[in-house]
Parts: sequence; structure tokens; C-alpha cells
Amino acid sequence: SSRLAQASPPACRRLLAPVVPGAGLTAMMFRGRALRSALQQSRLRRGGFGSPRDHEPHWIENWNKDHRAGKDSLDWFFRAFNSTGIYEVFLKSSPRFYGFMICGGMVGGYYWSRSWDQMWDYINQGKLYRHNPYVYPPADEDE
Repeated sequence: SSRLAQASPPACRRLLAPVVPGAGLTAMMFRGRALRSALQQSRLRRGGFGSPRDHEPHWIENWNKDHRAGKDSLDWFFRAFNSTGIYEVFLKSSPRFYGFMICGGMVGGYYWSRSWDQMWDYINQGKLYRHNPYVYPPADEDE
């Protein structure tokens, strides 16, 4: 162990040094057992931070269990929206979401403008130039 301590970098020497001076072998055995048990406990979980098996805190899991299906006044809307599959196709990933927003804005803006043009034509029927085409007077028969 002394040869190992001499050959290792300073950070490792501190880890290999006894925890309590004079208690040498007992401290080393305790440190190894504590380290081994800590590693063994983390190995049993088989999932770290962000993995699918990583669990939320207990209060969040209870919160997630409380579903509002059937309790909300807009439940009919949520059921209809979920049945369309729009979220899964267009809104679930960021690139698809941004593409949907840009294309939807262009198409929506075009039809929004066309609808107001239609309303303007309806309200001003007969008053606009394009509604009253120029009619040429009949040609004189003098010639």
C-alpha cells in the first residue's frame, strides 16, 4: 500500500491515506466498506439523472398521479384536441414545432387577409371600381 501511495498522484494519496491517524488498517477497511456500499446502492437503481428510470420526488409523483380527466370544464376540448394527433405530429419536437409555426403563420396570414378582403368587398358592393366596369359608349354611325 505504501508503494501504491508513492506511485499515485497527490489527490489519490489523500484518498489512500488513513482517515484517523494511528487507526490505519481499521480506517482503510471501513473506508473501503463504506465506499463499496455506496457504489453498490447506486448500482441497484440502474438509472441516473435524466434516465427513464430516474424517479421524481415523491410529492411530484403523487401530483402526476392526480389526473384531471373528466373533472375540467374544457374536458371536451382536450379530448377533441388529443384525438386529432396534432401534438404528436407537429408540436412534440422543436424543429417540427417551429416549422409548423412558420408555415402556419404564412398560410394563416394569407387566409386572414383574404377573408378581410372578402368582407370589404361585401360591405362596399357596387361602390368599388372593380364592381363597376367601364362600358364604352356605342360607336357613332356617322362614319
